[in-house]
Amino acid sequence: MPHDILTLAVLAVAVVLLVQAVASLVQTLYIWDSPDRIRAAGKPDTYEKPQHGFTVLLPARHEAEVIGETLRRLGEARYPRRLVELMVICTADDTSTIQAAERARFEHDLSNVTVLVFDGEPGKSRAMNLGLAAAKHELVTIFDSEDDVSPEIFSIVDTIYQRRDVDVLQCGVQLMDHDSHWFSAHNVLEYFFWFKSRMHYFAERGAVPLGGNTVFFRARDLRDVGGWDEHGLTEDADLGIRLSIEGKRFGVMYDAAHVTREEVPHSTRAFVKQRTRWNQGFLQIIRKGEWLHLPGLRKKILVGSVLTAPTFMAIVIACAPLFILIGITTKLPVMVSLLSFVPLLLAAVMLCTSVVGLYEFGKDQGLRIGPHRYLLLVLSFIPYQGLLMVSAVRATYRELTGRRGWEKTVHTGNHRIATPAPKPALVPVMASEAA
Repeated sequence: MPHDILTLAVLAVAVVLLVQAVASLVQTLYIWDSPDRIRAAGKPDTYEKPQHGFTVLLPARHEAEVIGETLRRLGEARYPRRLVELMVICTADDTSTIQAAERARFEHDLSNVTVLVFDGEPGKSRAMNLGLAAAKHELVTIFDSEDDVSPEIFSIVDTIYQRRDVDVLQCGVQLMDHDSHWFSAHNVLEYFFWFKSRMHYFAERGAVPLGGNTVFFRARDLRDVGGWDEHGLTEDADLGIRLSIEGKRFGVMYDAAHVTREEVPHSTRAFVKQRTRWNQGFLQIIRKGEWLHLPGLRKKILVGSVLTAPTFMAIVIACAPLFILIGITTKLPVMVSLLSFVPLLLAAVMLCTSVVGLYEFGKDQGLRIGPHRYLLLVLSFIPYQGLLMVSAVRATYRELTGRRGWEKTVHTGNHRIATPAPKPALVPVMASEAA
């Protein structure tokens, strides 16, 4: 009897792993499956005459080192300044960030910058809800305080909203400093696959756990659903799910020259804290249960698989050596013994996908990635999976023990030093000029 139970356990886990792995691989490679998808995912070749106004929410907490440069670059946007409101949102006790924002407004003559100061407990979601209440334009977006944003992003988004029937538009976000830490290439590739491919898959199916910034909303839609959840650690994914339940139409735009450029966490410890926060936020969304109101079983399964993926993968990583050991040392049916090596096979597929992805990332961003970087990617693959497992276990522990405070990621601006922006292949013109 114990032998039969072991056989069934190995078989069941192997089948679940295969299904999950195939689904993940389909999402990861979705955009490359069709040239038409790649073309449709990019930016417009021409821009319409500016029509929409934008309120940019910049929630900032202890970001004096980077907020001034961010405002300067946003002030250089190639879009009418009267149609762009830049709103820095800080708590009253964060005097250094407030002063840095005010100084940047004065030094760079940024008449469209507002510094919104509030009292009480700090919180990104609370800051964004206060900004939403004060927003004066039709479209609202969020950028992080260290973001490097394309100067053409508002023209791109305005054109898409004019030409396409879309309520929510997720634009690309990309970590850039792939060579800053031993784990950085893996982190960079997660963003690369998520925003370039997987987000398109979710948008096509109308169930989208949104990314944290460079998402554009209609202000009225945000107000209708009550804005951001002020108690959640992944307010972006939560908001995307609630908008999906309301039947909002999602679009995704990823263009290598116009991604919002960000940096990898500055240390291994910082990475674990950031990933813990994300994983714990997913657990909170599961616990809330609103995702169960998504229309249709397929959407529930799709979003549920995303929310449970970190915990599931932690279990897989922890159990993989055990399953391989069982396959080698235990007399099981031949097929079941072979299936016990599924975790090893999946790891090999993930690693090969990462190697190809690093090449594609370099090609997209015009970077020469040397052979030693590919070697480091391979050698650090297993340790990186260990980091993910630690983060997932830590998130579960924090959630079970009621420790739900925000662990902030420090921003240093490494991506601004390391990598120049790639040149667009085509200089766009207004549609009226092209006629």
